[in-house]
Amino acid sequence: MVRRLLQDRPMRSGRIWALAAAWAMAGCIAEPIDEGDLGESEEVGAVVSSLTAAQRRTRAGQIRDAAAANGMTNGWMLAGIADAETNMSHCWSELTWACQGPDSADCGGGPVVAGAGDGPCSLRQGGLGMFQFDAGTFDDTLRREGDRILSIAGNVAAAVDFVVAMVIRSAYVSGVDNREQAIEWMNGVRTDNARFDPWIKTVTHYYNGCAPSYSCWSSRYAHYRDNTTGVYGEMGAAFWDVRHDFAAEYVHQTFPLARDPFELAPREEVTGSIELRNVGQATWRPGETFLGTTEPRDAACPFAGPDWIAPNRPATVDHDVPPGETGTFTFTVRAPDTPGEYPQFFTLVQEGVAWFSDQGGPADGQLQVRLTVTEAPACPEGTGPDWVCDGNDRVRCEVGMVERETCADGCDAGACAGPAEDGDGDGHDARFDCDDADPSIHPGMVDECEDGVDQDCDGEDAICVPLLEGDGRPMAARLTGGCSAGGPGAPGPFAAVGWIGAALLFARRRRTR
Repeated sequence: MVRRLLQDRPMRSGRIWALAAAWAMAGCIAEPIDEGDLGESEEVGAVVSSLTAAQRRTRAGQIRDAAAANGMTNGWMLAGIADAETNMSHCWSELTWACQGPDSADCGGGPVVAGAGDGPCSLRQGGLGMFQFDAGTFDDTLRREGDRILSIAGNVAAAVDFVVAMVIRSAYVSGVDNREQAIEWMNGVRTDNARFDPWIKTVTHYYNGCAPSYSCWSSRYAHYRDNTTGVYGEMGAAFWDVRHDFAAEYVHQTFPLARDPFELAPREEVTGSIELRNVGQATWRPGETFLGTTEPRDAACPFAGPDWIAPNRPATVDHDVPPGETGTFTFTVRAPDTPGEYPQFFTLVQEGVAWFSDQGGPADGQLQVRLTVTEAPACPEGTGPDWVCDGNDRVRCEVGMVERETCADGCDAGACAGPAEDGDGDGHDARFDCDDADPSIHPGMVDECEDGVDQDCDGEDAICVPLLEGDGRPMAARLTGGCSAGGPGAPGPFAAVGWIGAALLFARRRRTR
């Protein structure tokens, strides 16, 4: 059965082909058309719609979103059919020369558009809505499809069901045996890839009913092709991308704008940020939403800094950013060794899901950091790429960049000395403790005289000398190098006399040997 939306018009011999919705969509799913019954004079004609450009964009968005809700991400493929059939008109108020169908809430309570090619409108036999579902009378169609086809979203959902069945049985599509495969195949169609031609052939043959052997083939193929590419181009690639869940708007950046100078010496580093507003529908999250390199995409950036996640991923968003809020991407720029100009473009990417812009499109080049690397200054005299000591610091210089590091435990041959070990735990490390295995030997310890052990680590063993007290009896006194008043073994009140006497006795003792 062939249903066509027609209108008698005096301007063209009393009649104009207004629309060919070539076969009743709901009926064709259940009862495939007998292609031999199709006359070769069937033509797809022009449709005059009252939709404005803004209304067309709104309707296209409704088709896009309803198709996506039913798993079909390429809503423009359905919009191309609807545009070829009714100029995407769904309500009679948008195509008033056609017949009036049942009332719809989406039409303000008024009628949907109905086909006018099945006899007088009073017969109520035309196809319904923008995709012209037709199972006979209006009542027959509603019994078969349900009231859903009176709404815009329901009409699109029914169209998805139809094109799925159409692709499964298409002679132009291979390897598709079920709904999942059909959806996957259709979602892979692009206007410039190898699937587009089989799609248009499928629409021309199985939707319109015109087979390649019919004289109508060339004109109808061109009609569906041109309306599909036309509506795609009219709205723009970004519009049709259901990934509009992810979209960003520039707010601010601390890096100089591309038009302003941004000069660094080789290996010089500067940290900055780019702030963006979430104008999509999905929340950005750290570890999921990243700033990525573009032109070309995912290429390693020549000035990637040490804090970059990867050479093609400067940063992730700093916090969860719901729609309408702003997020910040902070990263460091490190100038390459070679002087010159380094322009780098960025856009956002929801890792593993989608880029926020079309590849090669204008949005791929909206965020830019343009770095100019200047000639390297000379290194200070005595410095080079190897570390050298400068007091307790170690210093090196390469392509004019000086690095200086203070060594807490001193510098030795260009390396920071590590903290010395205190092997015996006496509070004195091996640099000063002459026996770091014996806690009774360390600087400040009392040196036992003439025992053959240097307990105070001064390099000498203390010497014992006799001193006379008031009763004339000798006593041992320790003569220690470096003793000070009040220290261990310090002399008593007669220190001066004692020391003088000791010195005389010591001298006498040495002479008697």
